[in-house]
This record gives sequence, structure tokens and C-alpha cells, in this order.
Amino acid sequence: MTIQQIRILVTYLSGVFLGALDQGIIGPALTTIVRDFNISPKWCVWAVTVYTLVYAVSMPITAKLADRYGRRRIFMTGMAFFAVGSLFCAMSGNLYELLVGRAVQALGGGGILPVAVAEIGLAFPKEQRGRALGLYGATWGIASIAAPILGGVVIQYLSWPWLFLINIPAAALIILLAVGLSEDVEPQVKAMDWQGALLVGAVIFCFMLGLTHIQGQKGWSGVWMPNVYLFLLAGLLLIPLLFRVERKAEDPVVNPAYFQNPRLVTIFLLAALSGMVMLTVLFVPAYVEYVLHFPPGKASYMVVPLALASVVTSPLGGFIVDRFGASRTLSLGFGATAAGAIVLAGLVEQIGAPADVTTSYIMIVTLGFILLGGGLGLIVGSPLNVLVMGEVDKREVSSGLAVMTVIRSLGNTLGPVVMGGLLATATSLGQPRDGFVDIFTALFVIASIGLLLTTRLREK
Repeated sequence: MTIQQIRILVTYLSGVFLGALDQGIIGPALTTIVRDFNISPKWCVWAVTVYTLVYAVSMPITAKLADRYGRRRIFMTGMAFFAVGSLFCAMSGNLYELLVGRAVQALGGGGILPVAVAEIGLAFPKEQRGRALGLYGATWGIASIAAPILGGVVIQYLSWPWLFLINIPAAALIILLAVGLSEDVEPQVKAMDWQGALLVGAVIFCFMLGLTHIQGQKGWSGVWMPNVYLFLLAGLLLIPLLFRVERKAEDPVVNPAYFQNPRLVTIFLLAALSGMVMLTVLFVPAYVEYVLHFPPGKASYMVVPLALASVVTSPLGGFIVDRFGASRTLSLGFGATAAGAIVLAGLVEQIGAPADVTTSYIMIVTLGFILLGGGLGLIVGSPLNVLVMGEVDKREVSSGLAVMTVIRSLGNTLGPVVMGGLLATATSLGQPRDGFVDIFTALFVIASIGLLLTTRLREK
């Protein structure tokens, strides 16, 4: 590994870590913010929702700007926006100011992830790309684990504004690291596709907001709420207009050719499935509480084996990608996830009363979590990124990765809707335990579909 490659890894992985950390670090502070601002808890959730929406909307637009005007330049600009947004959040005196700050943060965050993945991937030859991007997956996983822990420590010993103030010197240091990196930027003669950018943002906004509103309802009835189906319908109606505009654009934000490439379409479908699989872990503490009869305070500890397995297999998956190929790595990941889901679904019927819980059952559940976490690490680390980079033009790498990431984000949003609907339906019938059978059976089906789709991706 050369000095330049090490500098690229340190710089861009630091940005990925900071961006991933901020998505989860605010969670422990929500109750404190509710008290300080004297607001209802339902409004404070928007501190997370606004970030998610703006992040998803801005990502394909900033990625296109990065491909046109330089990835390093857009990365540094994104870090600057992230720092300014963090300062605004720390100084906010009410919820509205906090939401503005979170939106500015997310606008900057949208310019970090696809650019970092593109720069890391392009810095290494194809035969080493998997290992490099495996480090990206591990970095994201470690940050996701550390975020709530660090958030809790800051809340306990300082105050919630410090959750945002610590971002400012970190962002400044990352910008200084990026200044020293070289970059070749081709002169642009084609006009920027601002009309397409507006439509892409509108489509993503409608789908993300509609799906987010479903999560606030109980069961499947949420689909028929006006603030759900109207947004989803608007998103669907805008798609034909978006493709009409993009076909005419000189340099489209979302290249229509992506969806005429069967391999890319399969990769995008796998990205959506991987997104649905990822957030199934939200139901793990409740599973432990209802099935193993653990008290709520201890149930969350059972997530640790799952998280550690994911962190370990993400860089390991990078080596497997370089040795055996990205599609085989995905097959292994979806296969492990399906196996873990079957183990967890089957145990629900075996354990009834608390007296039925034995050490053997706890070990089997732990094995199921390790399979699930290990599969997740293999899926969301480097394989999908490597596959996308192999299909799109080098000049559009950030844009292609951004499209894939947005589709995975839609899967992230849809997954809890489906699984939460299954659990809510079973709970309404007085059988919440059956809801967990349904959740992990659905996870098995999703992972199995992913496994079948990977067979369509022959290694190049």
C-alpha cells in the first residue's frame, strides 16, 4: 500500500466515521431535548427524520456535482456544511432552529458517503478494491456501535449541545487532511442538469416521507392515511416525468442507461433487499424481551454479538470479494442471513414460559444473531459498491454509487414498515410472539430472494 493510498483511506474513512456517528449519536439525547425545549416527544423525532430526508435527497445531486467538479472539492464542501450545521444545532434555542441545523448537517453529509466510496475504490486496482471498501464497511459498523455509547457518555457528563460541538474540530481536521490530496478535474462543457436534480429530489422526498409516515401508524392501516398514500402516489407520478427529462439532459443526474443495464438493475434490487435486511435488527431487542423473557434493560445486550459479527465480516468480506468475486460474497451473505432468520423463527415455538429458557436456547439464539450479523457485514460492506463501480463509467462513479445508496435507503425505510406491520397485526390479535415468527420468516424470504438474484450476476 502506497503513502498516497494510506492518506486517501485515512481522510475519507474519517469522513465516513464522522457522518455515520452523527446519524446515531443524537438518539440518547432526544428525551433531554424534549425536556429542554418543552415539546412533545413526537415532534423531537423530526430531528432524526429531517436528517434522513435531506441526506437522501441531497446525495444524488452532490454526487453528480462531485463527478463534474471534483470529488475532493465536494467532499471538503460537504464537511464544511456539516460543521456549520453542527454549530447551528449546538446553538439552537428551539426545535425549529435545531431542525434547520440538522438539515444543513444532512446536506453536507450527502456529499460525504458516495464521494468517499468512489475515491477509496478508484485509489486501488480492481484486484484490491474489495479489501479497501471492506474497511469502509467496518468503519461504518464501528461508528454505528459507538454512536449511542458516545452519545450516552456526553449526555451524562456534559450536555446535548456537545454532541454537535465535537463535530466542528473533527470536520476541520478532515478538511485539512483532504487539502493535501491531489485531484484531476476535467473541464465541463455540458450543462448541469438542474431540472433533473429538482425532480430526483422531489421523487426521493415523496417516497421517503410517505414511508416514514407509515412507521408512525399501527399496522397496515397506515398505508391508507392521506399523508402516506398522497406522497407515495406523487412519487410514482413524478417518475415518468423524471425519466423524460433525464433522457433529454446532456449530463443527467440519474443516467437512464443505468436502468437499461440488466446487471445494474439486479444490483439495485439487491441494494433494496439489503436495506430491508439491515433494519430488521431494530426488532432484535424486542425479540429477546418477548421470546427469551429478558428484562428490557438487558435485552439490548444481545445485540452485541450481532454487531460484532457484522464489524468482523465486513473487512473479511472485502478479502472474499478480491479472491472469489463480489457476487459470490453476496451469496454467502444472503445465505448466512437466511440461516440466521430460520434459527430465530424456529425458536419462538420452542420457548414458552420463562422456565423454558435454558443456556442451550440462549446459545442457539446467539448463534442466530451471529449468522444474521455476519451475513449483514458481508452484504453491506464492499460487494455492492464493487459491483456498481464495475458497471458505470469512471466519470460517473459517484453518481452510480449514490443511486445505489438511495435505493438501499428506501429499503431501510421500507423494511421497518413491513416488519412493524407484521408485529402490529399479531399484537392486535393478542399474539405478539407470533409476530416475531412472521418477522423472521419474512426476513428468510427476503434473504432467499437476494440469494437467487445473486445467481444472475456472473463474475466478469
